Amino acid sequence: MTAANVIEFLRKAAARPDVLDSLKTRSKDEVIDAAIHFGYPFTAAEFDSVVWDLEAKLAETRGEPFDPRFGLWQTMWGKYYLEYLVVDLVPSFVETGLV
Repeated sequence: MTAANVIEFLRKAAARPDVLDSLKTRSKDEVIDAAIHFGYPFTAAEFDSVVWDLEAKLAETRGEPFDPRFGLWQTMWGKYYLEYLVVDLVPSFVETGLV
């Protein structure tokens, strides 16, 4: 359930540019509070676990090492981390069938 909550919250943020825009500069705790408000509760540790595990699996699927040179991280430059997750990472998870 936790993994689903993290992913569904990120999808909600992707579908609602106003939500993403209002949260992208907020702290992790504030983003988690917003997720709870939208009905997708998870903790910071659960968030980290879900995102990092999926990133590692995505790197494996892409045939890349999961290290500082991971190809998708280059798409993060000039964006806030939440934007990267919503705009680049979650769609990649969906495209590869990881979620």
